[in-house]
Amino acid sequence: MLNFKKLRACLSLCIVLVTVVGCSSPVHPPPQQLTDTSEFITRSEVEPFLTQWNSKKESLERLAALEEDLKILLEVVSKQVNVTELPESLRGDIKQIEHRAENHTSGETTEVSVKLGTYFNALRADAALKKFNIQFPELASAINTHIKKINLNQSERHILVGEQLSSMQEAHELCLLLKQLSQRCEVITTDLAL
Repeated sequence: MLNFKKLRACLSLCIVLVTVVGCSSPVHPPPQQLTDTSEFITRSEVEPFLTQWNSKKESLERLAALEEDLKILLEVVSKQVNVTELPESLRGDIKQIEHRAENHTSGETTEVSVKLGTYFNALRADAALKKFNIQFPELASAINTHIKKINLNQSERHILVGEQLSSMQEAHELCLLLKQLSQRCEVITTDLAL
């Protein structure tokens, strides 16, 4: 029995020692100092980015100036200010450019016509001409409606045309009237392609 008590005491002492040593030891080993230089950024790696930044600096300044100009424009629009008066920052030499059409006079007279439709099929063009003549008989005889056949891009087209109009103004008024009556109409001249 005595041996059993000694054995039990020895075993309990061993268990206590193991638990004390196990609990007092650190769970994670202490971190070691980093000696690997691959994780550090060197100047040679940063140098390309610095040169790129320096080369783009001028365009960034230009963008900043554009942003300021846009802010001024937005301010003008939001206040609905008279645009003829410029803000002080934009005042300077104002260049005014006018665009005008040049008057070309020639001996040739330009023939004004109206295009009433374009068809790929001759039968459809004939049917459209008959329908137009039935709907507007007096107008059809006054403007001489007929079909012109043209070849364009290796395809044959049939164009319903009304000719013998005296001026562009008359042609525009006629087209306006025909469009109100659900008829397609386009003013053309002999200079324009059908």
